[in-house]
Amino acid sequence: MSKDYFNDLIEKTLRLVAINSVQDVPCSISPFGNGVGLCLLETEKICKEFGFKTHNEEGYYVTASIGNGEEFGILGHVDTVPFDAKAWSVNPLGEIKNNILYGRGVLDDKGPMLACLVAVKELLDLGYKPKYKIKFIFGGNEESGWKCIERFNQKEKMPQIGISPDADFPVINCEKGIVEITSKIKKPSSLCKIKGGSRSNVVIGECNAVVNGILPAPKDINVSIEHSQHHTYIKALGQAAHGSTPNKGDNAFHHILNYLAQYNPSEYLELSKKLCHITGEGLNLKLHDTVSGDLTFNVGVVKDNNDYLEIVMDIRYPITYTKEQILEIVKSNLSQDSTITHFHDPLYVAKDDPLVECLLKAYTKVTQQKAEPITIGGGTYARALPHGVAFGPIFPDQESTIHQIDERVSLIDFEKAYNVYFEALKMLFN
Repeated sequence: MSKDYFNDLIEKTLRLVAINSVQDVPCSISPFGNGVGLCLLETEKICKEFGFKTHNEEGYYVTASIGNGEEFGILGHVDTVPFDAKAWSVNPLGEIKNNILYGRGVLDDKGPMLACLVAVKELLDLGYKPKYKIKFIFGGNEESGWKCIERFNQKEKMPQIGISPDADFPVINCEKGIVEITSKIKKPSSLCKIKGGSRSNVVIGECNAVVNGILPAPKDINVSIEHSQHHTYIKALGQAAHGSTPNKGDNAFHHILNYLAQYNPSEYLELSKKLCHITGEGLNLKLHDTVSGDLTFNVGVVKDNNDYLEIVMDIRYPITYTKEQILEIVKSNLSQDSTITHFHDPLYVAKDDPLVECLLKAYTKVTQQKAEPITIGGGTYARALPHGVAFGPIFPDQESTIHQIDERVSLIDFEKAYNVYFEALKMLFN
């Protein structure tokens, strides 16, 4: 595990992070926007520099393959969630400061995918011969619908086995079910406007509303108001976080609802009770099983539309339940006008599976920490594989800034992750 290769990894990560690859309007190089298209082209260029055989599927995804035999898939993505550059303390398109690598995508998922790519290159340069044909799949639409994977499945056969470096260490053998549900509910009569969030899988960091009447000053320090012509303009600031871990964020929409419920309980108290619990208990969704743990609940988008509110919820549910059951509970407790707008079924691979055991062995060898596989609420491309698991890049004691302001990774942690990937791939090569 040479320092030269790690330095190369940093340089190439900065090359990809420098490209703003948030989904945008379709264009000639990608259905997911110019930034995603450019990032896929740059990814393909890097893979060609390493000697991989590449294919760019019209800006949906890029594949890079090397070796022969049964395919082993390494799946990740180059698209990212949106960012507000003004809110960042550093350059969101890549910067190293105080031995910390900053930028949207350094953890999710440009950096980890490149770490695996460079690790394969180093192993090949050292003379290792893979027993698999290693196939990288770089998607362009993971954050907004998985259309890249749909396209892949139409055009090619998915590798039977593989990993996705897009979550946590040591190994994730269980991913909760994910269902995005959009509900329409009657708008409170005093509410003129409300808007918060852009993605269901992100905790709302800022929410703004306008209501009729002059409301008193809020007691909540996260809420500020202004008055104008018999209206109250409300702004709430929270903390963005990944929708799978709403406990790590602070939903600004909750602050708006709780403020309004305090002064107008007849219209807002019931909504507050239903929508402001990350356990889902307000909608009778406080569910649990022993394999995958607790359900999590995040309101990721709220907006008004004429006489109704549109609420987009991201729900990560235990694997012993179904998305249909979750929908029926939402319909019964919030609105019959509720539909599933996006979903991923759960994933589970037994802890004594050879793939899981191999990855755990590599993790233990590098970190000197005995570990067990874990469950997450996040959804990774491991679900797209017939037999796959998520593997890194976040260590148990590492702060995760995925989907947050100042997304970052220390160079120490990044190098340690690289070493784990190198060791795991070396074991898989033999």
